[in-house]
Amino acid sequence: MSDLVVSGASVTHGSTLAVDDVSMTIRSGELVALLGPSGCGKTSLLLSIAGLLPLQSGSISVGAREISRPGRVVPPEKRGIGWVPQEASLFPHLSVGENIGFAVPRGRGRADRISELASLVGLGALTNRAPNQLSGGQAQRVALARALAPRPEVLLLDEPFAALDTQLRTGLRREVAELLRAQGTTSLLVTHDQEEALTLADRVAVLRDGHLEQFGTPEEIYQHPASDWVAQFVGDVVELEGRWRGGRVTCALGAVEAAAVGFTPADGDAVRLMLRPEWIVPRHDLLAHAAAGADARVASISYAGHDAMLSCDLTTGLTVRMRMAAVDLPGVGDDLRLAVQRPGLAFPAVA
Repeated sequence: MSDLVVSGASVTHGSTLAVDDVSMTIRSGELVALLGPSGCGKTSLLLSIAGLLPLQSGSISVGAREISRPGRVVPPEKRGIGWVPQEASLFPHLSVGENIGFAVPRGRGRADRISELASLVGLGALTNRAPNQLSGGQAQRVALARALAPRPEVLLLDEPFAALDTQLRTGLRREVAELLRAQGTTSLLVTHDQEEALTLADRVAVLRDGHLEQFGTPEEIYQHPASDWVAQFVGDVVELEGRWRGGRVTCALGAVEAAAVGFTPADGDAVRLMLRPEWIVPRHDLLAHAAAGADARVASISYAGHDAMLSCDLTTGLTVRMRMAAVDLPGVGDDLRLAVQRPGLAFPAVA
């Protein structure tokens, strides 16, 4: 078993606390995405796991081996941890095959290991090429194969797709995730791309100002955020003011069923209701049971191919956004009756 266990980890840069008391366990063979805005501590945590930054407090273990604690740091090369950087950073004077086998001891089996990994990443016919003859996607495949070559217990990926164009990035990241799962590699992917985190990872750790805000499955993070900050950071939200009334929020969309997050409101308390745009739908017979409803007129449509975002003006004067599949879209100026198809999220009103 190669669980990666981070326990109460804190990391400082000079006088700045970059990572503050973070604890999480990445199970053996699991792919976890570390998600957060720039400067939240993602890279600092990654560097501490790799052995390139010491811990101020806490500990880090891989399987039964403790590899970091204050005053004790196992050297990076003895941790059994691989690293895939944002840029491929291949050795320009070495061939593709030599890059892949760089960390594999010379001797029997080395050539077979290089050939196996080159084929695994789809570059079996390119082992003799120079790095400057590769595309960006091919170079990142070589970097991945090089990191996997010494059979690391844990693989760290530091925004490895960020430098690629959108189409290549989408295809390659899916291939890499499938490869890592097939290899059973325990992996931690650092990203600021929400879609990347939600589509690739088994679980997502959301970091903010060095703190771990939430750690859960992609569905838990998106559908059941632990705070209003997570709700607003991960995906779009529609926010409405309202009053709590026995498990519902009375607001511009009517009486919307809601779950209170992180507090216990009393009847009549002012709250903020947060909804995902796709939770707001045109009301029709199939949603006759919907608890909320409001008349609106379509003000604008932002078409995205597979779906569209509609801005709708309510008769109360407010505007709400709703996301719909791009099939049978209404037109600008059409009148709609809006409904909320699942419980919203209630947070304390801003003082």
